[in-house]
Amino acid sequence: MPLDDATTCKCVVCRDYGDRARLDAVDAGLVEHVADPGWGLLAIPEDHVSAGWTFTVGLWHSFRSPELAVFGLDPDSGMDLLNAIGDQVAAGLRLEAGSPVTVAGAAKLTLRPVDMGWHRAFFGTARGFYRATEPAVPFLQVLWPDPAGRFPTEDGFAAEYEPFQPRLWLEPTEHPRGPWTADL
Repeated sequence: MPLDDATTCKCVVCRDYGDRARLDAVDAGLVEHVADPGWGLLAIPEDHVSAGWTFTVGLWHSFRSPELAVFGLDPDSGMDLLNAIGDQVAAGLRLEAGSPVTVAGAAKLTLRPVDMGWHRAFFGTARGFYRATEPAVPFLQVLWPDPAGRFPTEDGFAAEYEPFQPRLWLEPTEHPRGPWTADL
């Protein structure tokens, strides 16, 4: 399924540097999922600092589609949402920043690019999978609207939902101080 072959791709699926046998259960499972259906998911649960997030690993490898991340949803909802979008990517959907995304049973969604300055803080497992040697693997943030249908990018977005979705399209130094910047 990968678009790359083992001579060019340096990811953990295509190239074994003698470290595959040392993968932990999470990384080994990720490799299996990237082999079939083409991507895996990681969910970081909420904690005392921030709402949780879920992200894909493998969409870039398998389909040359940006990896995806969604913030502020419980792990099961985040995984269901990203799997539904992943299924659409596998069927040929091309994802682009600013594009609307429709998923059955979900509100209208939109996509924003993730500044590379956030990759180390939020997507370390993806960086490890791609061995942080490839050109930057693109990520898109999946944004969900407030009850009035407004996104964090729009005027009037409900203030009570602000803490749930960081603005990863901004450089980390430009992001408003808050839970998402606590470890930067």
